[in-house]
Amino acid sequence: MLCGKIKNSRGVSLLFVVLISSVILAIGAGVSVIVLQETKMVKQVGNSVISFYAADSGIEMQLFDLYKKESHESGYENVSLSNDSVYSVTAECSKYNIGERCVLTPNPDSSCDAPNYCLNSIGTYEKTKRAIEIKY
Repeated sequence: MLCGKIKNSRGVSLLFVVLISSVILAIGAGVSVIVLQETKMVKQVGNSVISFYAADSGIEMQLFDLYKKESHESGYENVSLSNDSVYSVTAECSKYNIGERCVLTPNPDSSCDAPNYCLNSIGTYEKTKRAIEIKY
């Protein structure tokens, strides 16, 4: 009678080993997916910083143009930087500043409610975009 019970329990042991192996494999696959997503997110954070600084460069260039140069551009489109990032800037006179100190082409339909100018800059690096808007 004892020999019959031992023979029947051999299949249960094999089934138990297969189930435990499957659970361990599923946990390992889940952890791998999480690690890959976190790695992509860390890379996106780096691209975000580069995009932000590209947008900041656009704002600085526009401010320089408004206050130091002879020609006054009302923006820049797709200016490439040395690290392959790009910025685009738009500048607009305030609706309160048209005709006074505005060095840009006046826009009577301006929605800019700042005392002087509204500047918008979008920095792009790879597929990441960051924007800066200043009103002063």
